[in-house]
Formats: sequence, structure tokens, C-alpha cells
Amino acid sequence: MTVSIARLSTDAGVSYLLKTTSHADVETRDITGYYTDASNPPGQWLGAGLPGIEMSTHATVTDAAAKALFERGEHPTTGASLGRTPNQATTVTGRNGQPARRAAVAGFDLTFSVPKSISVLWALGSDAYKDKIMAAHHTALEATLAWLETSAIHTRAGHGGVAHVSVHGAIAAAFDHWESRSGDPQLHTHVVISNRAQRVSDGAWTTLDSRTLYKATVAASQHYNGLLYDQLGRDLGTEAEVRIPTSTIHNFSFELAGVDDELIREFSSRSRIIDIEAARLIHDWSETHGREPSNAVKLKLRQQATLSTRTAKNHDIIPLNTRTRQWRERAQARGFDPEAVLAATINRSHTRPLTSSDTDAVWITSTAGLVKDLVARRRATWNRWNLIAEAERVCLEIRCATPADRLSLMDAIATAAEEQSVALNEFRYSIPTTTAPDLTFNGRSVFDLASAHLFTDVSTLTNEEAIMNAHTHDAGPHLNQTTVQEALQQFISRRGEALQGEQRRAAEAVLASGRRLDAIVGPAGTGKTTTMSAVKALWEAHFGTGTVVGLAPAAASADVLGRELELATDNVSKWLYESTGPGAAIRAGQYIHAAERYQAACQSPRLDNQARKAMERLAQRLSALTSTQSKWQLRRHQLVIIDEASMVSTYQLAALLDQASSAGAKVLLVGDPAQLDAIDAGGVLGWLDRTGCAQRLTTVWRFTNDWERAASLKLRKGDFDVIADYDAHERISSGTYDAMVDDAYNHWDADIRTGQTSILIAPDNDTVAMLNERAQADRVGTGAVDAEATVGLSDGLHAGQGDTILARRNDRHILDDTGDFIRNGTLITVSGSPNPDGSIDGIRQDNGARILLGASYLAESVELGYATTAHRSQGITVDTGHTLVSEGRLTRELFYVSMTRGKAGNHAYISEPDPRDHHGVDSSTLPDWREILGGVLSVEGAEHAAHEVHEEQQNQANSLSRLLAEHDYLAQIAASDDVTHLISTHSPELVTVMRESASWGAMVAAWGRTAVIDRNLAGQALADGLRPADGARDVAADVQSSLQALQRRRRSEETLGTVPASVPTNRDDLQELLSDVQQRITKRMAEVAVHALANEEPWMGVLRSQTGLQANDGTWKPLVRDVAGFRDRWDIDNPELPLGSMPASADWNHSDQRARLEARITAAHDSTPTTTSPEPTARRQSPVPVVGPSL
Repeated sequence: MTVSIARLSTDAGVSYLLKTTSHADVETRDITGYYTDASNPPGQWLGAGLPGIEMSTHATVTDAAAKALFERGEHPTTGASLGRTPNQATTVTGRNGQPARRAAVAGFDLTFSVPKSISVLWALGSDAYKDKIMAAHHTALEATLAWLETSAIHTRAGHGGVAHVSVHGAIAAAFDHWESRSGDPQLHTHVVISNRAQRVSDGAWTTLDSRTLYKATVAASQHYNGLLYDQLGRDLGTEAEVRIPTSTIHNFSFELAGVDDELIREFSSRSRIIDIEAARLIHDWSETHGREPSNAVKLKLRQQATLSTRTAKNHDIIPLNTRTRQWRERAQARGFDPEAVLAATINRSHTRPLTSSDTDAVWITSTAGLVKDLVARRRATWNRWNLIAEAERVCLEIRCATPADRLSLMDAIATAAEEQSVALNEFRYSIPTTTAPDLTFNGRSVFDLASAHLFTDVSTLTNEEAIMNAHTHDAGPHLNQTTVQEALQQFISRRGEALQGEQRRAAEAVLASGRRLDAIVGPAGTGKTTTMSAVKALWEAHFGTGTVVGLAPAAASADVLGRELELATDNVSKWLYESTGPGAAIRAGQYIHAAERYQAACQSPRLDNQARKAMERLAQRLSALTSTQSKWQLRRHQLVIIDEASMVSTYQLAALLDQASSAGAKVLLVGDPAQLDAIDAGGVLGWLDRTGCAQRLTTVWRFTNDWERAASLKLRKGDFDVIADYDAHERISSGTYDAMVDDAYNHWDADIRTGQTSILIAPDNDTVAMLNERAQADRVGTGAVDAEATVGLSDGLHAGQGDTILARRNDRHILDDTGDFIRNGTLITVSGSPNPDGSIDGIRQDNGARILLGASYLAESVELGYATTAHRSQGITVDTGHTLVSEGRLTRELFYVSMTRGKAGNHAYISEPDPRDHHGVDSSTLPDWREILGGVLSVEGAEHAAHEVHEEQQNQANSLSRLLAEHDYLAQIAASDDVTHLISTHSPELVTVMRESASWGAMVAAWGRTAVIDRNLAGQALADGLRPADGARDVAADVQSSLQALQRRRRSEETLGTVPASVPTNRDDLQELLSDVQQRITKRMAEVAVHALANEEPWMGVLRSQTGLQANDGTWKPLVRDVAGFRDRWDIDNPELPLGSMPASADWNHSDQRARLEARITAAHDSTPTTTSPEPTARRQSPVPVVGPSL
């Protein structure tokens, strides 16, 4: 991704960027300094919000101005505070257990990095070409920033940020850098967007909505790419092309035509720096010893080079003209003349770029269909950002005449794709065109964010409905329940394991059910395989051998399933390919062709001997084709077990269920939705689980330690407290990346050497390659691996006898000596030296079979197999697991999978930012290991089914929590207008000072609530507080305190369960929206009450016990209505406690409403003759003063 995003703290701010740039506090530099200074160029101001701080676009960023804005939140010139003062840094436990400070967010670093081929062209070009490429980069990033300003950069207001409010634009400082940590050319710009922005509605300073900005980053990255290639095409005549990877484990790339892949690799990674240092060490060794070193020695020297090149980023910047000379020399040394590279790249294109008028509605609609289909293939639901990103990818080879043309084209395609999609939520409010800025954002209500509009596809909904219908279908094959119960009591697995209680119950529910579809869900280590083996055994005992079919999402996992359950298995994609997909279609065509020839022969009046033989061969062919097709067809009374079902896409499950239904078979899904999800649109297994349609296994058996069994379940749920559990048992290590790589490797290696099975899990492929290379070098050193005769692998490394290698592609033509084929994920030990043709002999580690791998397969689809990624670790069980964690690399699901592989122990090694890489930054402001793990647990990667998302969206859109927050926001505007008018009338000199007070929002909220109770008393409290300020007194805070005291005294006069009132307003737009919201609140209150009284939920039984009331008691229904409304208002989902648990921090209204309901519950109990002791309600906490919405 060419655009990334990161938060910056107020303590660190942009210090690390300013550190390596020229400063312009004194004078403006000459343009030649760009090439000759030992620093990066000074930053420049960007953004439409610059007038708010009296700065101009492209003006130089000075140290003083940047620190004032980003670190102190102040106007760079006047020193005035831009809104509230940044929150004081909080103290947490930091590195080595020492206290550390966490600062407020100063801004967001959007880093724009050009594709590697463009960096290479820039590095090798003359100063004139450098300027043009840099200008194209700046044009693209500024157009992208302007686009984000109109669609993503805004602020939020109201409770929970319910309203999306326009700002005048971003205030950003852009810093150009041109090299990577290792000194390779890497042209990139840090665009640091201030977390301060000025509201359009009233000019007030506030903070940005970071959630929308983060969601827009991928689309921004794709948009920037398109704009950059457009600009280079216009300015330099370049062409871009898709590069097909040489290895099956790499992705396609898009680079400039004329810049060779080998040249890109020269400047692309740290491995090249290691190569250079290794070559130097080998040369020195040869000079010293007078001979060429052996391969084993070379590997040791390469390991030495790897360690010696681990350095922090060089902060003594080398002048660009010096770097250019070095880069050109490196290119020449690799056989690439810089001038020839330029000549091959520049002025290639003679195609006229596209304008918005060149496309018609037919093309837009057609392209939008492609975009929608591609997104629907990968996602169950999507938003506009997803469509724009996909539109840019689809149109990657299309060049546009101007940035406006590209934006218009992408918008048109995305809009058309939305129209071809099915909306899952709606824009709830219609507003007139004259609506004021405080009520509208991008042409819609502030409560209706366009990018939050979610979509799905008709095919997704149809497939999900088919799956759920199969679960409710009760005419499928099944066994007698009594027979099943007796057999399960006697069942013993191949491993000698009897079924435990919940395993028996799950197996019984599946076997005795007539449903076409059943599911078993269980966390890692709960005995899903044991339960499946019982189901398989009883099913075949009743319906016959071979009536159970095993499927899994990958060939390797299908192979494991087959060995564990002793049945024929395959992967889902292969089954669908052969049963109803292209495989079946090819056979059908062959059958038709052979049948036509056979029929023609039969109609011949005379058949000689040769013709009869031909007919026999055709008959044999027809028989073989039907026999082959029959192998891939389901039959009546069969059971299809799909293991790791969360990784199977929705359309695949629907297709399999369709086959099963037609054949009279049954499907059983087994897996864990909290583990890895489907690559394509999925979420069905989680949906079945959350709707109570799956049998659950909850008892963990895998781990040796009891505490780890409980901890794994907390980890699965994303419970942050689990971090302390693993830390207390010394399962977490932390430090720099290099230190953690060493630590994880050493512990894994020690376990292997003591005879334990162990897995080493890395966060990315580069780290996997580094660990693989290190493991190989160590084994060469002990003589376990022969490095003298090797073969090349797809990861750029080599393998010799004794090495462990990993296959990365299924190939059914490569068979072992048992007739089994090679699978993606198969580990193999190289058993001999390479053969003359470059092939190698190996022994599979899963079944012990011998196998021959050819040179081409090795070069394209095999890598060293000592370390692995989390994605490839699911389904593996070993003695110990060692997992490396880097910030932003893992989701909760990936971390959970990684930390549940080892039976005896699972260890995490957390890579913290190295302070040496952030010179000038207070190390305490960098994220520590707890913060990094917290971030991992907070990122849920599992997808939800479209039906489930639709229901969630409907509930959220119409909940009292949201509606009352919307009402509060509108009432706050009305109250602000009202109280401002009163203050202007009585004490106009106090208006400005009070509005600038940090207590203004809270005071307005208090005024609005108090004025609707008793406007006269509220007005008196306001008048009493409007005495002249003495300089030290905060008038707004004093008035707030008086109003809240009055509000507490009169609060009991309000009735719960009524629509809140608001102060009057003379604004038509505001009154119209207020009335709409109030009507929705009235409707929702009625719906909540009806639902609660019609459905006996668990909390109602507790409430009945607490009060002693019965359904026919006159006070029961009003109490249930108000408790149900309270639960909906405060998002309480605890099924047992009527009022939920008291939150650690609740606003005054929450505390007050809870207290009043508790009093009613107590009163009802005291007045009801009963012997039932009430269950204790949660302890009341002291009310916390309400903080009004930040206006």
C-alpha cells in the first residue's frame, strides 16, 4: 500500500520529521540546496484549513510553528489556543515496569510512498527529471489530500460522536524524504495532518474524526497511485504495466515499463545490503585464507553480515547528489546504464489520456458491474471506500487527462456500483437544501454519513438464505436418538478417548437431527476432532462405509482431516471444480462428443472389425467419463463434514448445500469463527453460532496448564485482562525487533534440540525468510544440512540435503511413493543431494512418504520451512509455540490462532519501536508491548454475514441510545442559540469569553435540560452567574454548576420513558429535524416495550424475583417498559442483570436514571408480600457530573 497512516502524539509531534529537514526559521534556501544539503528539504504547509492559522499553501514549516500547532495545539503566530488544551499525558506502566507517559494525539501521519519503479527512475535521473518526478508526486498527493478533505476529513460531535460535522479543511505539514533505512531510494512524503480543525458552522476549533480517516486510507492509496501514474504519463510520457510474479507466492505488481525487475530488486530490500556486506566478508576471507570459502562458511559469513547490518536509521543525512552518484554506480554495477534506463522509460506513451466526456453510461455501468462483482466476491458487505478502491484497481491501466477527470470517473463508477448493490442501511433523514452547516455534511444530515452506508449483493443474500433454510429443513437423514445416546456412551476414539458431556451432546444433536445443515463450534483445543470422529463412526455404522465425505478449505487441512478420521477427503475448491465447475463441464463436453461419435457409428449399416474396435473404445471412454463424474457426486444418506468451515466462503457453502439437498445428503460444519476467516465473502459460521444455530463446545482440553485453558478463552473474546494473565506466567517478552527475533528463535531452537515439537510464527514473509535462513545456517554449522550442493527456491534461498522445505502450491501431478499428491503446506525433509536435472528427493514429514520435486516446482513454489506465518499455522498442534508480534500486523483472530498451537506452552515476543529509530522522540511516547497487544485484541478481522449486518444496522439506527444522542445534539444547538441570545441581551461582553471556556458545552447542556424543567428558575440561575468575571473566575463553569444543582433538585419531577423536551427554536431546519427525531424516539419506546412484554428474556425473570411482582400487577408493565427503555438507551446487553453492571464511568443522566429505577425496584419489593429474597442490585455509585457534547 502506497499510503499508510499512523497517529502522532503531542509529546513527540513532528520532532522526528523536523530533525532531518532543513529549517527555514531564518532565511529561505536556494533551490540548489535541495541537492547539496545534508538534510531533507524543509516541510511545506498544505490543506484547505490553513487560513484558520493564517498560513498559506506551500509556505515553509518552521520549527516554532510546527511545535506550536502539533505539540501545544496553539495558533503558530498568535499563540491562542485552538480549542481545548491537549489532554494531559497519562501515566502507565512502561518499559521494564517503569512509569511511562501517554500523550494526546497531535495529528495523523499520512505517508505517501511512490511505487518502487518510480523511486528507481527518480534515483537514476538527472536533476531536471528528479524535479519532474517530484512535482508529479506532489501533485498526486495534494489532489488526494483535497479529495480526503471533501469526503473523509471532518469532526464529530454529540454523545458517541453521533453527528458528523464539516470543517474548513485539513491543516497539514508535508515533509519529503527520499531514502529507506538501508539507504535505498524510496521517495516518500510524510503529510502530517493536525488533529485540530475549524468547524464550518461556528468557526470553533475541534479534533478530527480519525475513524473515517483510517477507513479511507486504502481508497486514498489506490487513488494516489492512479493520479501519480496519470501525471507521470502527461509530464514524461511514461507507461505503467502489470508485472506477473515469477513465484506463485508473490502478488502481481504495477510498475513503470522500462524499469527492469532486477533493477527494482537491487534497490528494494535490506537483503541487498546484506548481499553487499556478505560479498565483502567473503572477499576478505578469501584474501586471508588464499582460497574460496565453502558454502557452509559462506552461510556463516552471511549470518555475520545479517547481524552487522542491523543498524538504526542513519540520521546524518547524506546529500542527495552524493546519494544519486552512489545509486547510479550500483545500477551500473548490476549491468544497467542509467541513461539507457531513462531512455527506455521516458516518452513511451503516445495514448491520449481519458477525459470524463470520453465515457458513456454503458461503459460506466459495465465497469461498475465488474467492480461490484469483484468486491462481492471478497466481502459479504462493503462501503463506498471499498468500491472506490476497487474501481481504482480495475482502472489501473487507464490514464486520465486531469485529477478532476479521474475523480469524476471513480465517483461515477462507485455510484453506479452502489446502485447495483443492495443497501443494508438507509439515509434516515431528508433535509432541505437550505439546511445550515451544523445540520448537514456532504449534502446529507449530519447523522447520515455517506461512507457509512453499507451494501451487499443479491447473490450473497440468496446464498445466506439458502444456508439458513437448510438449517431449518428437518427432512434430512438422521439416526434414532435412543440408539445414538447408547452408542455415544460406549464410543472410544482411535486415540483411546471417550466423549465428554458437551461433546456427547453435540454429537447427539447432529446425528439425531433431521436438519440438512448442522454446525459444531468450539475454541481451539475443545475436542472438535474427537467429536467428529464419533459422528463419523456412528453415521457409517448406520448408513454404511463410505457414507461420510470430508472436505476442508485447503488441501493440507483436508489431508489432516482424512488421516484423523480415516476417510476420503479433498478441499472444497477441488470438489466444486470437479462436481459442478469447469472439471464437470469439460467432462460433459467430452461425453457429448464421444456420445455423438458412438451414435453415428451405431447408425452405420455395416461395421467392420476396425469400426467395432472404435465403438468399444468410445464405450470405454463414455464409461470412464461417467465413472469419474460419479466420484464427485453426493448420494442419498451421505454426511458431508466440512472442517475449518469459517474459512469456506458463503457461495461455496451454498453450492455444497445445494448439491446435498438435491442428493438427499446432510452437511455438518465444524470450526471456530474466532479463528481465521474465509478469503472470500464469509461470516456464515459465526452467524449460525451467534443465532444459537450451532452446537457449542466450550471446555478446553488441549493445554497442559489449567490457567492457559481459561486464558485462551479470554484471548478468543478479545478480553484485555488476558494480557496480565500471560504476563504473570512469563509468557510475554518485549523489546526491539532484532532482540525479539533473536529471543523467539533461540527459544524455538532450544525446544527443537530437546526433542519437543515446536512452531515458530512470524508476522510477515520477510521475517519468515530471515528466520529460515538463520535456522538453515545453524544446521549447516552442526552438519545437519549440506550446503555444498543446493537447489534454488522461490524465496531466493537455497536448500541442501537435511533442510526442511515447505511446498506452497497444490500439484496433483507430483505424487509421492504412496500415490498421494503434493499440497500447499506440506513440509518435506531433503533426503539427498540435488539430482543432475536440478530436482531433489525428499521425505514428507506428514506421512513419511518419499517424493521427487522438479527444479521448476522448487524455483516457483517451495521455500525453506523452519518458520511460518500465523495464516499457515491454523490446524497445527505442537508442544510449544513461539510467536513474534509487530505493531499493526495481526488481528485478534491471527493472534488467537498463534497463541493456541502449543500444548505445553505458548509464548509471545512483542516487537516494540526502537527509540534509536525515532531520534528526538521521547521514548515513553512510543507504544509499549501492552499497547501493541491491546491494539491487536481490538482489531476484529472476522466478517459478519450480510443478514446479520443488516439486523445490526437496523438495531443501531433505531436504538434509543442513538436516537437520544441525536436528540441531545439537536437540543444542544437549540440550547446554545437560546442561551447565547440571553447572554448577549444581559451581558454581551461575556459572550466571547464564555464561548471560549472549556465548560461552554457542559453549561449549554445543563441549560437545555434545566430550562425545559423550569425556565424561570434556570433563567434566574443564569442571571446570578452573569456577574463580571474577575479574570480568574470561569463564568461558564459557575453557571454550569448552578444549573446542574437546580437540575438535580427538580429531576424527580420528570417521568422516565417519555420523549425528552428541548428549548424552543425559531430555526425551521432545526425544528423539522427535532420533530423527526422525537417521532422516532416515540416509536422506538413503544417497540421496545412491546418486545419486552412479549418476550420473556432472562433479565425479566431476575426483575420479577427482585420485585415480587407478577404480570397482572398494575406496576409490572410500566416498570418493564422503563427498564427495557433504560437498557436500550444505555446499550446494556447483559442478559441477566436488568440494569446491567454499573460502568466505571457513567455520565450524570445514566447514574440518575439508574438510581431512580433502583428505587422503584426496591419500593415494589417492599410493598409486595413475598418470601422471595430480592437479588442484590449493583451498588450505586456517586453521580459523575455530566459533560455536555463538545460544541
